[in-house]
Amino acid sequence: MVKAVLLHLSRGLSEDAPLAKALRDWVLDNLAWLDLGLRKRDATNWDALQQALQDWRLPEAPVPYVTEISDTLADLLGLDVENSTLLALLIGCDRLPKLQNLTEVVIGKGVDLPVLLAELCGVSAHEALRFVRRSPVFRLGLIGFQAYRSGVVSVDIKWALEKLLDRAPSHGEEFVDALIGPRHKTSLSMEDFAEVEDAPFLASLIAGAAREQAKGINILIYGPPGTGKTELARVLCREAGMRLHAVGEVDDDGEEPTRYDRVSALLLAQRVLKDGKEAAILFDEMEDFIGDAQRSSGDWMTRRDGSKVFVNRMLEDNPVPVIWTTNAVGNMDDAIIRRMSFVLKMDYPVRKARQRVAARICADEKVEFSREVADLVESAAESTTILRTAARASRLAGASGRVERPAEVLVKTLRGGEMPNRVPQEIDLGLYNTEPSLGAVMESIAECGHSDVSLLLSGPPGTGKTAFAHHFATRLDKPLLTKRASDLLSKWVGGTERNIAEAFADARQEQGVLFFDEADSLMFDRGTASANWEAGQVNELLSWLDNHDQPVLAATNFASKLDAATLRRFDFKLELKPLDKAGLSHAFRRFFGAEAPAEIACMRNLTPGDFSVVRKQMRFNKSPSVHDITRALMKEARMKPETGLSIGFV
Repeated sequence: MVKAVLLHLSRGLSEDAPLAKALRDWVLDNLAWLDLGLRKRDATNWDALQQALQDWRLPEAPVPYVTEISDTLADLLGLDVENSTLLALLIGCDRLPKLQNLTEVVIGKGVDLPVLLAELCGVSAHEALRFVRRSPVFRLGLIGFQAYRSGVVSVDIKWALEKLLDRAPSHGEEFVDALIGPRHKTSLSMEDFAEVEDAPFLASLIAGAAREQAKGINILIYGPPGTGKTELARVLCREAGMRLHAVGEVDDDGEEPTRYDRVSALLLAQRVLKDGKEAAILFDEMEDFIGDAQRSSGDWMTRRDGSKVFVNRMLEDNPVPVIWTTNAVGNMDDAIIRRMSFVLKMDYPVRKARQRVAARICADEKVEFSREVADLVESAAESTTILRTAARASRLAGASGRVERPAEVLVKTLRGGEMPNRVPQEIDLGLYNTEPSLGAVMESIAECGHSDVSLLLSGPPGTGKTAFAHHFATRLDKPLLTKRASDLLSKWVGGTERNIAEAFADARQEQGVLFFDEADSLMFDRGTASANWEAGQVNELLSWLDNHDQPVLAATNFASKLDAATLRRFDFKLELKPLDKAGLSHAFRRFFGAEAPAEIACMRNLTPGDFSVVRKQMRFNKSPSVHDITRALMKEARMKPETGLSIGFV
């Protein structure tokens, strides 16, 4: 390379020219390394020096590793002779000290480096700049030129090629991985994503695209952080018999890529993998591809990075299937979504899947999957996203480490300082006094498979309406979305209706059970409304109840206050009554572990909630007797609106 530069620049050059003097000085400084067979005083003669360069026979020497990398890369990219030579020269100008020093000298004397390199590749001077601009070496983002204020131009090795040169990988798979990104592997299987109904279709789509080498296949997976988007991409490709390369990610040295780096890495991966049939590409965090775009108040996007046409063409012409992941699609242009072959929304796993994932994480990290961890996973859907980090912290803490503690701290921080309400433990359906049996109704709903069902639970406080709502959602393996009047009522006209609509929309999106607690505040008799806007909220609820396709539960202590039209919207209207004689005896054994005394049968209007209150009271009695418990229950009964005690003989 040095010989080619010296010969090209010295040809036809007068010895009085500044460039000739610079070349002669450089040769004199490097005479021993060049081994031209000239003595120093002979090398000062311009004609003798030119002749020596012509006759110079290069000594045999090991090929520099960067040259080997250049040759391998040129073959991998399918470059022609001219572009292969250009790639080698550019890398040499940056990584071979003698060539780097020589080019710095001649650039200082006014030599145009891009033109010089193009001419060394056999391109004419008037085509030189066009050749360089159109070369795949530059268009793929491997190399560029850096211009300084002084006018000096130097070679700028870009992020992807710099990683490759620094790692100096061997040929084959290691070389490809170092160039475009690591192959992702997974220990999971399709069974771990059994709840993702479209997973088999997506795996078949990826396999079919590779088999037929179809262009423009793009799969978008979006959802909250930690929902398993990247892991699902890995599983899909393994199921399809494909290897998955993640492009444009942080390298082993922790260097952060720019948007330009990531887009260039995607183009490079497409070029490298296009002729194969066993590879797909993962572009994690698609926000980097579309930039900081935002929807405007009109029908256009603002703050868009890059060309819209460029982005659209990339999505239409990509020869290798691409799986894109992102947390949200709100800032994504509709033109991008229309070019997706499939869009999959992922949410936090359902209850059974969360427990399965949590158990596997604890097993992987060799920590206990305790009851406390199971309860946290049950009540906080996002807990699985941080559980591996918490489990690792617990393991490193040794015997004193408890997984639930770091997990609770992380969940609390994610929720802005509040812990989720603990999901009630398994309820005892024997404590419910309903006709028909509450358990029978629930089982018939669970087994029929229809999700558009509605239940109205009415009865005095303490009969277990809220606990049953949790149990019902758990039985259907659906999340429970609880809405109270404080969550929905707004001081602004139209605000309540909007909040109600959003509650139903959220339940539909999450495929969850929508539970209206204290429903009489929302579904009251419209005849008692003092303003039109108050009746409007009831109308909004009626409209949604007619068209909602997911389970709805409502609980009230005052069924008589509900609007008659609202009552007709519920498929099942279940009155939860105070405990009867059998229920009272069962509750006494259930809460206190003893047979109920005869006096229990005299009590009326007692609910499971009353028994729970008395059990809490007995915590402050070191050794409560059956008499103490009975007296406390009797006191609770007397405090009811009705006396709660029967009169006369029992």
